[in-house]
Amino acid sequence: MKPLFDPLFLIYCALWCIIHFFRYLHLPVPLLNGYLTDFIAVPVMAHIALTFTRRYLVHDNHYNYPLYYLLFIAFYMSVVLEWLMPQFSSVYTGDTWDVVAYFGGALFYYYVHGKQTYLKHKTRSF
Repeated sequence: MKPLFDPLFLIYCALWCIIHFFRYLHLPVPLLNGYLTDFIAVPVMAHIALTFTRRYLVHDNHYNYPLYYLLFIAFYMSVVLEWLMPQFSSVYTGDTWDVVAYFGGALFYYYVHGKQTYLKHKTRSF
């Protein structure tokens, strides 16, 4: 499972831990607390799913999700977490900026993280 733990994925995890640690201390960092976790949510889920897909489904370390898969993940999260859940629970609040963060995270994963991972695997195969 070495491909799962690449540097960007570890950074996502570290940021999530830092943000939740400060929440636990009741010292939330305003901008990071509100939107960074939403921004990294799609990259984390996509990276875990892509690692599984590469290893068990397509058996190809060069495979990457197309952009529309990632945009679908962001759309799905937006509908469920920002529209549906607030209708059923007061714990959830719909926020347009969260939707922007989900889509920004999807684009970041596709154009930065996905390309970096692809290039890393491509150079190793030669």
